[in-house]
Amino acid sequence: MKLYDLIAENYETIFPLEKEKVDFIKTFCKKGKIIDAGCATGELCFTLLNEGFTPTGIDLNIKMISIAQNKIRPSASNIRFEVEDMLNIVKFGQLNAVFCFGNTLPHLKNKNEVFLFFSYIYKSLLGDGVFIFQILNYDKIISEQKVNFKTIENGDFIFKRSYDFAEQERLKFIINFTDKKNNESLSDHTFLLPLKQEFLKESLKKAGFKKIGCYSDYNFTPSDLTEYSTIYAAEK
Repeated sequence: MKLYDLIAENYETIFPLEKEKVDFIKTFCKKGKIIDAGCATGELCFTLLNEGFTPTGIDLNIKMISIAQNKIRPSASNIRFEVEDMLNIVKFGQLNAVFCFGNTLPHLKNKNEVFLFFSYIYKSLLGDGVFIFQILNYDKIISEQKVNFKTIENGDFIFKRSYDFAEQERLKFIINFTDKKNNESLSDHTFLLPLKQEFLKESLKKAGFKKIGCYSDYNFTPSDLTEYSTIYAAEK
């Protein structure tokens, strides 16, 4: 079973879209053509469509993309979703912004792929374009050898996440999903790159980005590496 098939139908319940995220985006980019890399079921893209953007969502999970595509209204011509590798972002032409939320970036295979992704984004962005991504704070996680994932539970399911730290170069990320309606428990895993802030900043600079902001939340609190999440905003 593919890892994220476990949660596709409940994704927007497990990870609801924060208004603060949309406001954060609009601070950097008011409109235009955007890519949401790792779009899941497309909730952010639909919200940005209503804000005047022209969004394309890409994800490798077929089930997620199918759910997103089925939500498109016949009259909506300025939104689309594709099953696509984010390393192929240059195929979408010139962009006003690229977003990569939900700790998607660590799913790349190695650090070279991360740098290539940053470089491709830089080439794809227009002069005033912005690249915004969110990632877990692996400086803190690796140092403490733990992460406090909250259990998410309602009347339909129980969702749990954990890391296995046996391999430090690529952490084993485990999902356990219990379907209460069908009395079924499922588990799967993948491996994630524990990308630290120094590497990310240096790779963004090497790719060409001149202005890089790091924040602990969508209220622009400067990152001090004590929180479990970091948001980066990189401008040309």
